[in-house]
Amino acid sequence: MLGAYCQKISFLNITGKCKSAAEAAVFLKEKNIELIFLDINMPKQSGVDFLRQLKKPPKVIFTTAYSEYAIEGYELDVVDYLLKPIGFERFENAVLKAKELSETKTKAIAFDAAQSFENQHILVKEGYSQHIVFLKDIIHVKAMREYVVYHTSNGKLMELSPISSVEKLLPSEHFIRIHRSFLVAKSAVTGHEKKSLLLKDGTILPLGKTYKQWVLKELF
Repeated sequence: MLGAYCQKISFLNITGKCKSAAEAAVFLKEKNIELIFLDINMPKQSGVDFLRQLKKPPKVIFTTAYSEYAIEGYELDVVDYLLKPIGFERFENAVLKAKELSETKTKAIAFDAAQSFENQHILVKEGYSQHIVFLKDIIHVKAMREYVVYHTSNGKLMELSPISSVEKLLPSEHFIRIHRSFLVAKSAVTGHEKKSLLLKDGTILPLGKTYKQWVLKELF
């Protein structure tokens, strides 16, 4: 029944079905699961006990014929508690609640990441001077032999460093290697041509052949 209900909801994808807690434990270790429908009445181990032993459980919707387990469900912070027989409307409401919780968490994570990125910075040594460079100000980085040039919204800085070291230093969520000689801020890219990327400051950078497929997939 639940399988048929799932097929009626476009954003649900059935990844698997397990007949016991032991089978489910193995399955969760192998797969990245966002939501499980957990029956409390299972052979050898109850759904409640199974959930208690999980260190990082996915979102859970309990399904059971026994209303007395509702308090345990609340204590275990499950998304919802569906009493059998389960009607489709009640099922759909529970699933929408899980979806809303997931979207809220995703937005919160994205917000935190954006907030922290605003304050992230690196120290760039140019000659005998050190400069604080905020990551949000970096547009792209160019390799020039044993040096790199940071092109920022505040000007240019040159540092004695291989571009491979800079690549490890800059977070991949915000920067991407597009050529053996260039790193670019993802937010700076506005478009692409056959062999190049267009940046918001008017710069045109070459797109390396070995990087092209990955870069276009990530950015477009």
